[in-house]
Amino acid sequence: MRNTLLKKILYTVAAIFGVALLLVIYLAATFDPNDYKSTVIQLVKDKKQRTLDIKGDIKLSFWPKIGADLGEITLSEHQSDKQFAAIKGAKVALAVLPLLRKEIVVDTVYLDGVQANVIQHADGSFNFDDLLSKDEQESQQINFDVQGVKVTNTQVSYINEASGAKYTVDQFNLTTGQVALKTPFDLSADFHLVANQPVVDALAKIKANVMVDPEAKHFVVKGLDATIKGALLDGKDVNVTAQGAVDIDAAQTALNVSGLKLAMQGDFNGAKRDVSLQAPALAVNPKQISSEKVILALKQQDAQGDINMDIILAELKGNQQAVESKGITADVKVNAGARKVDGHFESPVKANLADMVFDVPALAGKFDIKDPALPNGAMQGQFKLSANADVKQEKVKTTFNLNLAETKLNGDVSVAGFKTPHIGFKVHADTLNLNALLGNNNAKKAESKTTAAKAGTNPGKPADLSALKTLFLDGSINIGKIIYSPYTLTGLNVGIKADGQKLALQGLDVKLDDSRIHGNVGISQFNKPLYTFDLNIDKLDLNRYLPQQTQTATAENKPAAKTAGTEEQPLDLSALKALNAQGNIRIGWLKYGKTEAKNLNIGLKAQDGLASLDPLNVDVYQGTVRGGVKVDARATPAIAIKQSLQNIAVGPLLVDTINNDMLSGTGNVNLDVTAQGNTVTALKKSLGGSVDLRMADGAVKGFDLAGTIRDAKGKLNLLKGQANTAADQTKKTDFSELTATFNIKNGVAHNDDLAMKAPIFRLPKGESKGDIDIGREQINYLAKPTLVNTLKGQGGKEAEQLSGVGVPVKVTGTFAAPKFGIDMAALGQALAKSAALDALTNQLGGDKAGAVKSLIGGENKADALKGLLNGKSKNSEKSAEGDAAKSDAGSNNEEAKPADNAKQKALKKLLNF
Repeated sequence: MRNTLLKKILYTVAAIFGVALLLVIYLAATFDPNDYKSTVIQLVKDKKQRTLDIKGDIKLSFWPKIGADLGEITLSEHQSDKQFAAIKGAKVALAVLPLLRKEIVVDTVYLDGVQANVIQHADGSFNFDDLLSKDEQESQQINFDVQGVKVTNTQVSYINEASGAKYTVDQFNLTTGQVALKTPFDLSADFHLVANQPVVDALAKIKANVMVDPEAKHFVVKGLDATIKGALLDGKDVNVTAQGAVDIDAAQTALNVSGLKLAMQGDFNGAKRDVSLQAPALAVNPKQISSEKVILALKQQDAQGDINMDIILAELKGNQQAVESKGITADVKVNAGARKVDGHFESPVKANLADMVFDVPALAGKFDIKDPALPNGAMQGQFKLSANADVKQEKVKTTFNLNLAETKLNGDVSVAGFKTPHIGFKVHADTLNLNALLGNNNAKKAESKTTAAKAGTNPGKPADLSALKTLFLDGSINIGKIIYSPYTLTGLNVGIKADGQKLALQGLDVKLDDSRIHGNVGISQFNKPLYTFDLNIDKLDLNRYLPQQTQTATAENKPAAKTAGTEEQPLDLSALKALNAQGNIRIGWLKYGKTEAKNLNIGLKAQDGLASLDPLNVDVYQGTVRGGVKVDARATPAIAIKQSLQNIAVGPLLVDTINNDMLSGTGNVNLDVTAQGNTVTALKKSLGGSVDLRMADGAVKGFDLAGTIRDAKGKLNLLKGQANTAADQTKKTDFSELTATFNIKNGVAHNDDLAMKAPIFRLPKGESKGDIDIGREQINYLAKPTLVNTLKGQGGKEAEQLSGVGVPVKVTGTFAAPKFGIDMAALGQALAKSAALDALTNQLGGDKAGAVKSLIGGENKADALKGLLNGKSKNSEKSAEGDAAKSDAGSNNEEAKPADNAKQKALKKLLNF
């Protein structure tokens, strides 16, 4: 009975299985998945708002394996026609019966020409989020077994829109053996990697045997052999290799490393670098920690020389609570031309890995430096350092002591927080002799210039100090003396603070040579740094800090020398474009060349190529200067100067500003000028504005007006031309008062209102005019001073004859070599006119003589004419008063006729001259 029932059951099952088999055969024979391509495409369009394009035929198999052979397929971005992913071909097949046991057995998987473009948006979302299932129920783990995976010609790109980072892996090929969980399998891959943050362009090859157990968090890599070549790590022609085995058991907190070898060679900014690390065996687990000797080696070769460093960590023994090494040692050799350095240091090392506390209690070292540039050609030094780091608490504490030649430096440093470190420090030294450490400063000036010239920074772009946003400092520096020939700093005390918003040097107090400096300096707005300062300097001699050539030229009040045949260098104000600064500097006493100044007060504001010095106040040239200066460096350099100079010694001022030594005396100067140009000459030629000059008790140097005229009286044979004489600095023409205004346009200063008063002459407004070409440093000026009666007694009768004579004086030449010329023809004419006038007045005699002389040569023509008609001259009233009292009112008419004849002859002679 039972056997019959069992047979019936078996027959029933066989029948059902047969029907199912027939159904599968029927479906395989009649079902064509390509008939449903349009339906699938529309379904993706409706559900995911993406465009699916199936270009090839889909081939399916149902028994004994469910398989699919796909053609070319593309998938668009969400709500876009832009391609998101594509595949040229794929082939996969699964065994049917293992699926019933929740096992996946797959034949070798073939993928070819896969392309995917992954984008992470600024809000953190990805361009494939809509494709992910929103069902967050945890699925059961399914065991799988893949006979192999073969991927060819695949490309995947990743773009981060927030940071701008771009990564691309292309030419990706992957071949594996049988892949299954908890079972080791072989893996081989090669690909091309390109990135921009950091910059990478390299080819990679990897071979290894891999075991993955995600449930137990156990991962093993054996037989690792990896190579990457190309541009990476800020270098070119870089070759990185890795060999060894790593076993990580996160659940057991265990790590085992064996035969690990890492190496890197490459060119880094012209330096050939070779780094290697060897760790033969390292075991870390809850019970014990052990390690064989670990060796790190560094070699570098560049234009500066060679560096070789070997660091060895001796065997480690202990457990996670206490592990100790016999010591870490290092040997350093540097061969940099004439300089050779040998150094050695060592220290025991302790650690508590459970609490993540590391201790280097006594790091001690010594070094020997040989360099002809050093004072004795060699130098030895020693240092000691202790450090304690608590990783969990994110704290580090160190103390240090350095003895090197005369330098004894000590202090301590503490760090709190690793992500945003808060660093505290104290540094103290009695003497810091940089000459002994670095060699004489004078020997390195040429090298410094070359280095600066090769600097790759853009001087017109502000430095990006945004890294300082994460820097928090609070410390102090105290150094008794810093020596760096030819400079000496003494008594340096400064506090340094940084809070992520500002870096400040507070309470700065130091003496540089003979100058005491104190104040504060700060930097803020790190993306586009703003420099702030408030400094006081008691005295400063700039001459000792200038190059010798500049210092000599300045001391001699000469402009910078130009090499013949060379073009004038354009003004370089690019540094001003990058400067954002605000602050004040006050200097009690300042010397530059032969010029000494007091009470200098400068207020600086600079931003985006615009700078102003306001105030720009100083006591100089025995007077005061008050005002400001503005500079615009955004395009063609432009300068605006507005200054008021009071009680200034004008002579030294002219020598220092325009290299002209024509005037001496004290005066007031108000100037309001602007200029624009790419060179100093262009600035001079574009100069515009106004200058107002008021002087008293001075002199025109290089020319004696009265003496020249007296000498000229005996040389009237030169009446047909001019006599030019070069300036003679031993001669001068004194004046008691001088006023003038200059209108400047295109570098030419025009004046037509010069007025002067002097013991020997008068120069009223309107009697002189001319131009001073500042751009070409040339003068073309005509003055017409009139000699006055005060000549009497200064040259006898001959000088008295010059009284009232107007003399045209022409000033020409250059600022450095002016020429003074007198129009001898005009002078002769004036002298002859004066002689004729004297003859006439001698013949006329009495009141009419004085009236005629005043009419022709005097200043008040109306009074002179009135005196002539009335028989009196206002000027001769007092002198003729006694003679008039004695005159006979009834004189003989016949006696007057010879006098009338003399008058007529004298007048004719005068008018015909």
